[in-house]
Amino acid sequence: MAVVARVARPFRFLRQNRQAQIIFFLALFIFPGIIFLFTVVLPVAHNPFEASAEDEVAENIEALPDSTPPDIITGRQELAKKMAALEIDQAFFQARVQLSKSDSISLAVDLLDSVLSLEVKGLAMRRCKILRFRSSGLAKRLRSQGRLHQWLAAPFVLQKELATLPKSPIRIKEAPKDTIEANESKGEDLPIEHRDAEFTLQFDRNLTLVVEQAQAPSFSGRLRQLWYDWRRSFDTALDAVVALLHKELPQHRMWIEIEISREDAKAVYRALPQQAKLALRL
Repeated sequence: MAVVARVARPFRFLRQNRQAQIIFFLALFIFPGIIFLFTVVLPVAHNPFEASAEDEVAENIEALPDSTPPDIITGRQELAKKMAALEIDQAFFQARVQLSKSDSISLAVDLLDSVLSLEVKGLAMRRCKILRFRSSGLAKRLRSQGRLHQWLAAPFVLQKELATLPKSPIRIKEAPKDTIEANESKGEDLPIEHRDAEFTLQFDRNLTLVVEQAQAPSFSGRLRQLWYDWRRSFDTALDAVVALLHKELPQHRMWIEIEISREDAKAVYRALPQQAKLALRL
């Protein structure tokens, strides 16, 4: 009881002092508000991209006289959308051409056709069906307010990764004592790995790709997923704090979450080398 009374003593003081209540609640809400301002609002408000071709057409439409027929305005709006789509396609294929010049395994993500591919020298070694995906609102903002095709024209380079499964699995097997025991174990099949697979890839230019398996995780997989989610949140908060300590605005990363099968997720994660490159089509 003495411990409870000691803990409750400051709250009795707050109940009796109106000024202390105001200071307490201001301190309670101001600090999270400042963190939200510097980590979310200001990074989103900062747009490093120039005006897009679609914006230029929109400005030309606004400059048209009021007597312009509606069908002409509609036609120019459709033309602007087609031009923006063609710029995105051109950027995607331009990035893939650069990837084809390397002997390393690369990644091509086509959200329009719902396909994820592992490629070498421009040839698809494995094609994975994207079952569903979602992305941050920053994608729409970049499409409407910036030159998105400039951002996509060069391959993204992998900088950091986090996963619920090991990159290179190791299976320890005891060596046979003699040739008889070796012949007896010759026909044994290696057990199939039923481990869940989820991973996060952080690329340069503030792009984060999150890959999740379509199958429901096992009990042990859920436990690993809890650690995985906590580590992702911790890394995000740490990056924001480090940026603030260097008197810089935290980078607002554009994230894309895709869902593929468990076997595809394991194959993709373990096939990607360090500093793997990515071509993206939105």
